[in-house]
Amino acid sequence: MCQRTIERAQRFKRDLKKLRRHRGLSSKVQDILSGLATDIIPDGDQFPGLGERPVFKIRCGTENMGRRKGARIIYYKDDLKLVALCIYLKNDRDNVPGKEIMAVLEKYVL
Repeated sequence: MCQRTIERAQRFKRDLKKLRRHRGLSSKVQDILSGLATDIIPDGDQFPGLGERPVFKIRCGTENMGRRKGARIIYYKDDLKLVALCIYLKNDRDNVPGKEIMAVLEKYVL
């Protein structure tokens, strides 16, 4: 079992703060990030449009919102670290453009 360090991009922190009205979301996000960092939870779908970079998106729901209506976490994961890049509600956005992800990724990884 690999233990990676978990970092949260400023964008991720800001996005999560906006979603605090959803009870239980913060703790669910922490559980998912911890599980991803230790390979207990398998990686989500690879984020399209970023080439071979290890950027993934995974669903995150809470008791009052199922996984389908829940949030999506976009994260970068390599052998040493996991960086939570952004989080959004699926109801609010279909997806985040690759340009936005690259801008956040460049600050923390590249």
